[in-house]
Amino acid sequence: MPLATVLFRKRMSSPCLIPRDCFSARSSLAAIAVAIGLRLVLPARSMAEDRVDYRFEDYNEDGNRMHIQTHSAYFEKELNSKITARGNFVYDSISGASPTGGAPAYGSDKVPLNGFPISDIRRAESLELAVRYGGIHMTTPQIAYSKEGDYESVGLALNHAIEFNQKNTTVTLGLARNFDRVSGLYQSKSAHKDTFDGILGLTQLLGPKTYITANLSLGYADGYLNDPYKGVNFFFPYPGTTPEDWPTEANIDEKRPSHRFRQVLFFGVTHYITPLKASVDANYRFHHDSYDICAHTVTLQWNQKLGEKVTVSPMIRWYRQTAATFYQPRFIGEVDYPDGTTAAFKDGTFVDYEGGPAYPEDPTGYDFIDIPPHASSYSADYRLSEFDSYSVGIGLHWHLHEHVSLDLAYKRYEMHRISSITPQDAYPKAHVLTAGLGIWF
Repeated sequence: MPLATVLFRKRMSSPCLIPRDCFSARSSLAAIAVAIGLRLVLPARSMAEDRVDYRFEDYNEDGNRMHIQTHSAYFEKELNSKITARGNFVYDSISGASPTGGAPAYGSDKVPLNGFPISDIRRAESLELAVRYGGIHMTTPQIAYSKEGDYESVGLALNHAIEFNQKNTTVTLGLARNFDRVSGLYQSKSAHKDTFDGILGLTQLLGPKTYITANLSLGYADGYLNDPYKGVNFFFPYPGTTPEDWPTEANIDEKRPSHRFRQVLFFGVTHYITPLKASVDANYRFHHDSYDICAHTVTLQWNQKLGEKVTVSPMIRWYRQTAATFYQPRFIGEVDYPDGTTAAFKDGTFVDYEGGPAYPEDPTGYDFIDIPPHASSYSADYRLSEFDSYSVGIGLHWHLHEHVSLDLAYKRYEMHRISSITPQDAYPKAHVLTAGLGIWF
């Protein structure tokens, strides 16, 4: 089997390790564009290879929380010696429950979940044309569309790859623009969210057995960036009350900044080990954004050939992030007074808020407590907290026939808190099963 086939076969589509509740699985052309950019800077198996792939993934969180089943189909067809068409179709069914953003009841570590079952269907498709010219250039325009009950996304992307140094060096530039509409529990009318993304990538073959990949991607999002199903809990520890008396429900929708700027650095290396008939993939990803979240991701995968037709690929992935500056499990304030107020008490009994009909004009004999205003941004979404996540799994690729392959994979995904302010119960753990069939012509 050619070396490139052994090294790069495992770059075929694989299970998503990040659940919908970690980073939104809403279809984003920006993410698609980045993936395309990465694929373009990898040496291709064969530009003339027509193929069809089908994948099924089952993501199932412990405790009957979120359950997502995904069917996807991918095709690649050479239209002529210079143009190749590629398309991807995705069908998601989503059900279950998710933390509301409310706080656990006093004495409990269980976070409240949605009182209504979440159920939705997502359909997404993308189409691209890879155009080769001049011997060293490939330009790939793309269009994508995604629709579900509360989210609609339309996007455009353009990637360009240039090969140098006898095609041992490839530089890629990718740009994407997304136009999204968002609605949900706290957003009854559709609101806009726009994203801009770009990637600059470099791939370098260091020899017949090793290549490295490095890239920088930048992203900017603007508009409605809240999760329309996440609220927060505002409370105030009034005199004479105890934690048992404080409300725990999500009593107002979250409010994130309306802009977000992301910067991501990626470095990866793949090396083929001839005596073992194996290859190793190792990569590191650094993320920073204007929410002041810093994140590190390390992934290691071993691809071991067993005979001529089977490759087994154990993997491990570790992720860690800091918390957003506006994240807290609950907030001090009065939900009905976002600008703050003053409360009057007499003999330990509440009288009224400033401006109310019973608020005293003469302060004599009264006690007054200042209630602070809400912060400009606030969220209790655990995905913006400080946490670790781990993915451990194994995949199997079986070359059943000259033109048919089978892929099976299992992964265990777990999130763990770092800071004790967030209950561990907020973070999901999940099983991820994947099966795929590939046919090429």
